Amino acid sequence: MKFAIDNFYHVFNRGNNRQVVFPQKRNYAFFLSKLKSIVGEHCHIIAYCLMPNHFHLMLYVNETSSGLEIKSKPWLQVLEQKLGTLQSSYTRALNIPENRTGSLFQTKINVVELGVDHATTCFHYIHQNPLKAKMVNDFDGWPYSSYLEYFDQSDGICNKEIAYDLLEIPNSPRAFAKLSKEVVVSEEVISKINLSRPATPSGQATLSLTR
Repeated sequence: MKFAIDNFYHVFNRGNNRQVVFPQKRNYAFFLSKLKSIVGEHCHIIAYCLMPNHFHLMLYVNETSSGLEIKSKPWLQVLEQKLGTLQSSYTRALNIPENRTGSLFQTKINVVELGVDHATTCFHYIHQNPLKAKMVNDFDGWPYSSYLEYFDQSDGICNKEIAYDLLEIPNSPRAFAKLSKEVVVSEEVISKINLSRPATPSGQATLSLTR
């Protein structure tokens, strides 16, 4: 897998054997802190949603992404390694108190390169996960997605300006909420998006859709 500048990426994975990976509320917050400190240093986080047994991220890589100054190895390769570090460090934190070993997540993180049109669709799909799973009745009822960062225009881990500029996401809370409800993304559509970009030197990894 190689990441390319000026591209969006859908990054997702689920628990091994579909097991729960966020058993308590504090685990969600801990994962997000790891996401910011480990991955956020090397790219822009655009959207995320953490579900009990899986997660979805949208990342954007451009020439202003931090980490470009690393000289010992190509920085795009570093980002790939950091995604693995995110999973392994989170897994260790959960395993140690339980005196447990083994993988918490499926072996490989899935990474799909997205064009702008597909990135916009995927952005909304990520926020729709809790509703599709019937965990909540409205977007703002799920505190573990980036929806609230955009709706409340609150500080967080996402680079909202990139979403406003490149994905044409409304920066008005009312307009954002309205659009989020109007755009309905089916599993069939997101599956086709995830399978529409075959592996190329500029970047794909495992393509199986996880829920």
